[in-house]
Amino acid sequence: MFKNIVSSLFALVAAPGKAWQSISSKEESQATFLNGYLYPIMGITALSVFVNLFNDQFTLEKALKLMTIDFVKFFVGFYIASFLIDELLQKFFDREKNPKQVQLFVGYTLSVYMLITIFLNLFMGMFSFLRFAPLYIIYVIWEGSKYYMDINENKRLMFVVLSSLILIFSPDIIERFMFILMPGLGN
Repeated sequence: MFKNIVSSLFALVAAPGKAWQSISSKEESQATFLNGYLYPIMGITALSVFVNLFNDQFTLEKALKLMTIDFVKFFVGFYIASFLIDELLQKFFDREKNPKQVQLFVGYTLSVYMLITIFLNLFMGMFSFLRFAPLYIIYVIWEGSKYYMDINENKRLMFVVLSSLILIFSPDIIERFMFILMPGLGN
């Protein structure tokens, strides 16, 4: 399982076009994708918060709250983004609803975002340029729109812009909402 996760993530980061071609050619059930790929990455992302426990000002309570926020923002963000992109495809791109394809697209794209979050949690403050790393998701979406979603070339830019906004901001909006629900964390 972890070998599959690492190899898929490496492929998505190193060569998104080839990774999307590989993803589109393999038959993967939704349960296998969710339980064997996406949910474990969400769990690893959430657990990466505990690296900061060695910091003097970091408490177990704060780590548990941040872990909950990281997990919930990606879990709920995944389903919200999947719904919104599926609706977007139907309304603006004249496509039939295909929740499985959209969930795979959103899940694989968000896994890159989760990898970035893991690095941010592990190297907090060391590499300030990592704050801009989520913008790489735009390139992953660009390649996925061509090789996996099969979006027409003339509508591809609009799909990439709208999908990027949804995929980058849905977890962030949920995170902000969670910080409101869990006061005292300061971010």
